Amino acid sequence: MFWTPALADPVAAAGDSGQAAKLLVLPFDMVDSSLQGEMNHGPLPADVARLRRTEKVIHRALDESSEFALISNTGVGKQIDAAQGSYRYLYACNGCEIDLGKSAGADLVMTGWVQKVSNLIININATLYDVSKAKPVGGASVDMRGNTDEAWRSAARYLIEHSLLSNYRSRQAAAKDGAG
Repeated sequence: MFWTPALADPVAAAGDSGQAAKLLVLPFDMVDSSLQGEMNHGPLPADVARLRRTEKVIHRALDESSEFALISNTGVGKQIDAAQGSYRYLYACNGCEIDLGKSAGADLVMTGWVQKVSNLIININATLYDVSKAKPVGGASVDMRGNTDEAWRSAARYLIEHSLLSNYRSRQAAAKDGAG
């Protein structure tokens, strides 16, 4: 039997052929450890609304990248709801992100979260996982100062356009160099 790494690794095969890797982006989590969040027993509605708008910015930025073909999460919506009901955060769901990616037919799955320490200290984080290997293949974190729509929007664009894509590309190149 003849085995080729490109056929065994759908992410590498997509990259080598010029095809975009199929990416499922899971809903981002809000981790609010600020005094406001503690007193409110969770994130403020305004912050949750910012998080949802930020997810749209992230989707647009990823869609603009030729490396990814975004997959709608509607086909696995009930599974996502069940996972959100079972785990506090999707970014720490004991491998459920991989199962969701497999169910959606994705090559990659992305988890993300915003951590709010105060109105002045907030960060946005994302991790890309290779579904077939069940391992992270990219990740990034960007700090923002100020709890405004513009700060969240700018941080989201920077996260994707500069941090996450750069990290993903360098890890892909290192993996390719190590395999050859």
